Amino acid sequence: MQVRRERPIPVFRLYGETAEATVPGFVHAERIGTSAALHDWEIAPHRHGALSQGLVITKGTGALSLDASREEFCAPWLVWVPSGVVHAFSFRPGTDGVVLSLADDFLAAVLDPDPEAGRLRATTEATFSGRPGSPEEIDLDLAGLVQTLAREAAGALPGAASAVAALVKLLVVGVLRTRAARSITEPAALARADLHRRFRRLVEMHLREGWPIARFAASLGVTPDRLHAACTEAVRRSPQGILHDRLMLEAKRSLIYTTLPVSKIAFDLGFNDPAYFSRFFAARAGSSPATFRRENRSGEI
Repeated sequence: MQVRRERPIPVFRLYGETAEATVPGFVHAERIGTSAALHDWEIAPHRHGALSQGLVITKGTGALSLDASREEFCAPWLVWVPSGVVHAFSFRPGTDGVVLSLADDFLAAVLDPDPEAGRLRATTEATFSGRPGSPEEIDLDLAGLVQTLAREAAGALPGAASAVAALVKLLVVGVLRTRAARSITEPAALARADLHRRFRRLVEMHLREGWPIARFAASLGVTPDRLHAACTEAVRRSPQGILHDRLMLEAKRSLIYTTLPVSKIAFDLGFNDPAYFSRFFAARAGSSPATFRRENRSGEI
């Protein structure tokens, strides 16, 4: 019997550049038109390992996908794609702007020393797609900012590395303000935001191990009630809701982008009973895993 081999979702360093790992400290900025034109303006579904991207689209139209969601855009448009998120673009020829690619270790080095690190890191760990805030609304000109960032990243002037770091932080602040997120100033609120961020990281590390929320809380050195308060303040979701959302996201990725049997997907996500997984999925997606796969798959994988 011939065994069919799975073709996993491609992991790219940049568009079309397959890479097992991201170069530490990697920062790259380029014109969207330059990179997209090389691929006939179609960027197939892929994800980046340990690499986040920000796009400021200043001209043109098209469509984009972030995991299972798809939407059309019309410039000006702002997109933030955290590492690991499956994304794709369909640009209309002539579309332009700047795409910035950042190694996650660089982002951490830039943001972690900041007094508002918890809120800034939470901003970079969530996807965003929408019309950017105008300079009058957010007191930042994001289009001009990324143009300057692209010049600094490509140049070799004295202090270029410091300029890039400062501009990247301003870009993250621009995403934060565009999302109309409130500022965190009090130490207690900052600590709760940091606890939420550490919980999300722990979820990523142990997603497939079936941990209960009490075990996550114990590993973080807090009570389940304290963890619940931190998560509901940060994203208005309970820890259980966040965990279930993440399991659903990974399940949808596997159903759309692989041909793994539903039972194998269930076991890979830490479910001991595929039937329970199917009920879990159907209660949240409104359809069975098989139906969801059939309705969301396009073409042969």
